[in-house]
Amino acid sequence: MENLILEKHPNENYKQDIKYVIKQNHILLRILGIWPLLERDLSVYETICKILLIIICCTLICFEGIPSMLYCLLVPEGEPGSKLKMIAPTVYSFTALAKYGALIVYENEIRSCLRHIKDDWRFVAIVSNARDIMLEKTKVARSMFTICCVFLYCAGLSYQTIVPLSRGGIVTHDNVTIRPLAYAGYFVLFDEQRSPAYEIVFTLQFFGGFVMYSVTIVTYGLAALFVMHACAQMKILMMLMEDLVDERVCKEKTVDEKLIAVVERQIRIRNFLCLAEDTLQKSSLFEILGNTIMMCFVGYCILMEWRDGNTANVCTFLVALASDTVNIFLLCYIGEHITATADEVALKTNMLEWYRLPARRTRYMVLIIIMSHIPSKITAGKFIVLSLKTFGDVMKSAVVYFNILRTVAD
Repeated sequence: MENLILEKHPNENYKQDIKYVIKQNHILLRILGIWPLLERDLSVYETICKILLIIICCTLICFEGIPSMLYCLLVPEGEPGSKLKMIAPTVYSFTALAKYGALIVYENEIRSCLRHIKDDWRFVAIVSNARDIMLEKTKVARSMFTICCVFLYCAGLSYQTIVPLSRGGIVTHDNVTIRPLAYAGYFVLFDEQRSPAYEIVFTLQFFGGFVMYSVTIVTYGLAALFVMHACAQMKILMMLMEDLVDERVCKEKTVDEKLIAVVERQIRIRNFLCLAEDTLQKSSLFEILGNTIMMCFVGYCILMEWRDGNTANVCTFLVALASDTVNIFLLCYIGEHITATADEVALKTNMLEWYRLPARRTRYMVLIIIMSHIPSKITAGKFIVLSLKTFGDVMKSAVVYFNILRTVAD
């Protein structure tokens, strides 16, 4: 950090601040076994525990998705509508597994992003209210994380419990009582309706659901944390630019130091955004594609349950639909926010009173202005730009697919 000493000074509250910033994501990432240590390598014991946690989480997710897929493909009995209802949770299971795999694969990139954030908090910019700006953006990221937690855990865990328990036992023509599960499945090796197999399957599905929802929350939490931190750094960059052209301190030596500070911070922000996008692009892509399909089939489930008069199930699916809608909106809002903040930086460079600088230093402003006008955006899979327009496209696509599904099913 020696090359940044011109613009930064040590933050006395560094340890408390960084703990506050990463605490929420830290808890869930530790549960999922993918929290990257920032200061040291894992010990042998920690590595074994990490591998065991990953194996357990993957097993729980597969325990949700694979039997449901086999049920849809291999079980001939039952109405087509009941199998269509199972497509949404099956898709969600495999989407969660894909997102979890992406988080595991990109663990080193997550570590690099967190180290970058940690360094920014260790040495804050020497401008007024720099730490307050960073704390303000952190609070926004934490609020997004909390909203995702509330919606996903309420919608998901109620689907895991309220939906199957509200149906009660179903008596078949052969006088056999079928006890419903959240994820109807075809279990090749045992009969899930016998006790204690039913109770074990019900419990495993509950914990499998918790893992899947936690993976989704972590995806949103990391996206919010990275983007809001970048936005805070852009706000500080604009303050450094204003200080650069302050007519009271436009001396050649002082200007040189401040130019170095502005350029270094601009490059540092740009590099961080590229790293954050590479880290989250796969997870974001799976989230957008999965949510589009989910909203389509959840809407279909609402119609089916409404037709059958299952009020509790209708309410549960409505909460699930609201959860999917809010979550995809937050993800697109994050992308829109970084683009809007980058546009503010570009506008600020246009409004700078650069003529106050020494004549030989004004030419250096050209590169700063050009770099500020390079668009900053977060994409999913390098081809879907996260923005409010994308949110509208997702909603329209979900409605179109829902209408097609309803027409074909009827």
